[in-house]
This record gives sequence, C-alpha cells and structure tokens, in this order.
Amino acid sequence: MKKMILGVLIVWFFVSGAGLSLASGFHSAWKHYRACCIQPDGRVIDRGRHNVTTSEGEAYALFFALVDNDPGLFSRLLRWTRDNLSRGDLSGHLPAWLWGESKNGQWRILDQNSATDADLWVCFDLMEAGRLWHRPDYLRLGKRLAFLISLQDFAHLPGVGAFPLGGERGFHPVGTVWRTNPSYFPPFLLRFMENRFGGRAWGGLPRRFLVLVKSVSSCGFVPDWVSYVQEKGWQTDPVTGPLGSYDAIRVYLWVGMTSVRDPQEQILRKRLQGWARKGRPSPTLFVNTKTCSVYGTPPPGFLAAYLPFLRRQKAPSFREEFRRMLSRSVKKKDPGYYDTNLYLFGTGFLEKKFSFDEKGRLHVRW
Repeated sequence: MKKMILGVLIVWFFVSGAGLSLASGFHSAWKHYRACCIQPDGRVIDRGRHNVTTSEGEAYALFFALVDNDPGLFSRLLRWTRDNLSRGDLSGHLPAWLWGESKNGQWRILDQNSATDADLWVCFDLMEAGRLWHRPDYLRLGKRLAFLISLQDFAHLPGVGAFPLGGERGFHPVGTVWRTNPSYFPPFLLRFMENRFGGRAWGGLPRRFLVLVKSVSSCGFVPDWVSYVQEKGWQTDPVTGPLGSYDAIRVYLWVGMTSVRDPQEQILRKRLQGWARKGRPSPTLFVNTKTCSVYGTPPPGFLAAYLPFLRRQKAPSFREEFRRMLSRSVKKKDPGYYDTNLYLFGTGFLEKKFSFDEKGRLHVRW
C-alpha cells in the first residue's frame, strides 16, 4: 500500500507539472530545492513571497542538510541564520522570523519577533547534529537555545503550566488570553525536548500538548490557531476562527512521523480521523473545526504531508481517490517553497531517509 501511494504521488507531481525535479523522490526534490532556493552563503529564499527569508525556512533546510549528511551546507545555513537573523549571536538572540527587502530597498530584518516552531527546529537540528557529527559546539549552542526558548517563547497558562506560544511577542493580547499554533509542536520534537532537558518548561509538555489537541478536535480536525482562555481552557482562536488549512496540515504530518512506540501516538492519530470519518482518505484545503465541514482542492504539498499519517490508516485502497485528485490537479511550473518542504518531509520519511524513535531522536541512513 505504502509503495503504491508513494508511486502515485510521484506520478501526480510529474504529470501536474509541479516540477520535473520532484518526479524522482526525495533526493531529486532536495537537489532541486538547493539549486533554486538556497544561496551559496546559506540563505533560503521563498521566491513566492517577494524573495523573503524566514527562520522556518532556515530551520527546515538545516534539518534536511543533516538528513543528507552535508555538514558544509549545515554550517553555512547556521552561519547565515546567526549573522542575519540573530544579530550575530545565536546564543543570545532567538532568530527573527522574517528577513527581506524593506520599502527603502535595504535587505534586513523585517520583523524581529521570533517564531516558536523555527526556534524549536533549530534547537533540535543543533542537538542532533552535535550528536551525529560529534560536534560539542553544536550541542552547547543547542542547549543555550533551549534555554532561550523556555525563557522567551513560553508563558505560564493558569491551570496548564508552562506552554509555548506562537512567538516571543504579540501572542498574549489581553490578560486572560494566550494564542498558539498546534502545528508548531511536532510530538516527536516535544518528546525529544522533554527527555533531553526536562524541567518546568519541557517536562510534561507532550502531555500538555495532547490536552490541547483533545480540546479542539471534536470533529477530528485541528485549526491553524487556538487560544487558551483563563477559566475556559483551549478555545477557537478569536482572530482566525475555526479554520484549519496551510498550518494545520502539518499536525497530521508530524503525527504520521511520530514513532508508534511513543505513548501518545495512537491517541493523537485516533483523535485526528476527520477526513477518514467523511470517507475521504485525502485531505482538503480547508476544514472548519466547529461545523466539521471540509472543502477545497489541496495543493500537492498537502497530499505529501498527509501520506505518513495515511500510511498507518486501516483502510481500503485509495487508488481511485488519487486518480481523481490527479485529474483535477492544477498545473504549476514550480511547487513553491512550502509545498516543496512538505514534500521533502513526507517522501523523505516514507523513503526511510529519516525516522524518529520513541524518545524523539533522529535516525538517518548514512
């Protein structure tokens, strides 16, 4: 089943014109991504958004450089992140989330705020690069970054405890409301941080995340953003509402990549059965977590992101559904930054280029 689905996916990318480089799987897509989107100095470019760079893009590229056993690229990515997003000192400053061309034509930080998901990934990348490549300097920097994250990205939620918000600033709009994004927290990454660091911030964080998911997924879906309201608990976010789309698709990706030996993997997977309950083995572009409605044709990256989750479903063959998606897919010359990263995660995992154990540690095929 897994090989059939992956084969159809690759053909889908090829026929839809989403980029010939994606037709041969992970390594071809990674080679294309490096050529089109990563400068020699380590800057990752999102060409679909006025050539900006985000801390998320740098963090994902660091991960794939580690998976590809490319310490040279990893070093360049890390250096660019440090020099341009962290004011030259990653041990003292969380990366700014957005860098690009300002209105006066200068290339610089456009938004100094942090993005918690990128911070977590960079920390994880450093810790695992330090272990796998025997680099104590990476381990030291990763530990320092974990401390900064716990200090700046976390808040104390009454009745919950320490929990990471969307970033350092702007996610506590009023005294009794805190905002966060479920897709920022891969279960395996939270498990890694708990096992590696523990303490008030990291200890018990996987359990607290599970409570969040249970609280907002009555339809079997999660929204892009949620809010914690004092004395009411986790609620629909007042800014974005019950919409689940481009952010939330990553929740299914992360759960699908979490080790089956993780004590919460099965609970999370059973909780996120919204599309399966509706007889839809493939994701839709949008979901409404209040009305349980689903709609919209997904872009290629959505399908790639959902495949690891789909692999563990006990369901009949999805060949016809994939054919229908193929017939209505939109032709694109380039899949873009986000679709490509979702594809790299989904196919890299299914091709067993990497995996995560029950402690969240990275396993690679070198």
